[in-house]
Amino acid sequence: MKQQDLEILINKCRKNDHKAFRLIVESYQAMVFSLSFRLLCNEEEAKDTVQETFLKVWTNIEKYRTDSKFSTWLYTITTNLCLDKLKSARYTTTGSTQPEIVEQLISPENIEQQLINSDLGKIIETLTGELSPKQRVVFTLHYLEEIDIGEIALITGMTTNKIKSNLFLARKTMKEKLEKLETLYETSMNKCSSSR
Repeated sequence: MKQQDLEILINKCRKNDHKAFRLIVESYQAMVFSLSFRLLCNEEEAKDTVQETFLKVWTNIEKYRTDSKFSTWLYTITTNLCLDKLKSARYTTTGSTQPEIVEQLISPENIEQQLINSDLGKIIETLTGELSPKQRVVFTLHYLEEIDIGEIALITGMTTNKIKSNLFLARKTMKEKLEKLETLYETSMNKCSSSR
C-alpha cells in the first residue's frame, strides 16, 4: 500500500472510520500473522496475536507518527506481544475481551491450511526451540522476515551490537541443531539400507 493512501486511511481511522480500518487490517494481517506464527509456532496463538496487534493499532492510532514506516510500527507491536508470550512460563489466551470490530476482520484459515501451519510450526519449533526469546526474535526478523539490522533496532529497541550478538548465538545454536538432525537422518538412512 502506498504511503499516501495509508495516511488517508489512518486519518479516517482517527475519526473512528471502521471501513478504513478494515482496509488496513486486510493489507497487513498476513504480515502480522506470518511473524506471530514464526515466533510462537502455534496457529491459535498467532491468530490471537493478530487480534491483539490490531486492537492495539486501533486504540493507539493517534500515537502513530506518519514520518516513520507503518510496517515498522506494526512489527514493533507484534514483536513485543510475542516476546511477552515467549518470556512467560506458558502462553495465555486473550479470551473474549476483543472488540467485535477486530475479531470480525481476521480471516479464518481453511482446514488444509491449518494442517500445513501445524506441520510448519513443529519444524520451526524444533529448530528454534533452544533459542532464547530475544535470539528467536532477531533470528526470525532478520532471516525469515528479511529485515535489516537497522530496522530490527527500531522494532526491538536493542542496540545493533546486541542484535548482532544475539544473531551470532542464534546462528551457532541453529548450526549445531541442524548438524544433529543431519546426523540423525544419516543414521536412520543407514539402518534402513542395512535392514534390506
